[in-house]
Amino acid sequence: TAEVLLLSASPEQILTGKTIALGLVGLLQGVGWVIITYLLFTLGGMTFRLPGSVTLPPEFLIGAAVLFLLGYAVYASLYAGAGAMVPDWRQAKGASLLIILPALVGFEIGIVSEDPHSLLMVITSIFPLTAPMVMIKRLLSGGVPLWQLLLSGVLMTATAYWITRAVARMFHAQNLLSGQPFSVRRYFRALLGRATN
Repeated sequence: TAEVLLLSASPEQILTGKTIALGLVGLLQGVGWVIITYLLFTLGGMTFRLPGSVTLPPEFLIGAAVLFLLGYAVYASLYAGAGAMVPDWRQAKGASLLIILPALVGFEIGIVSEDPHSLLMVITSIFPLTAPMVMIKRLLSGGVPLWQLLLSGVLMTATAYWITRAVARMFHAQNLLSGQPFSVRRYFRALLGRATN
């Protein structure tokens, strides 16, 4: 399969196809959960309502959607790059943990931190690999300065662009057909465009 792909598509096309496929699967899963939740509430005779004290302003909904899309672009590209470097499914677990670790750290910081405007929360809400999780918590709390939100978005966009370009370079015969086991060193060397011996 890899040989056919290498002969019939460019690295950018391969990466775009992988990213879109992952996105469609994730979207399908999300839609499925929404439908199941709605049906369970409907069949149970309940209606789903937020408590009266909870409001979701339009700024939050728009910000969360943008952060989700940018975060998805960053992490889907990282996963696609790891997929190019992992010869079998058993080694995919280690690669997945390596990639998801910053997101988990951001999630934990968002849960543990009580002050949404502390220095740690501000830094992690701007850092591209933790921003999708931490900035959403800060947006829920309110009072996020517009410049921080814009800076976070710009940095995430630049990171997604850089990672996509770097991962597209990984999609060549040396990496896809090597059969070498996954290693963190080899992954980062390929991501930075260095030889992957």
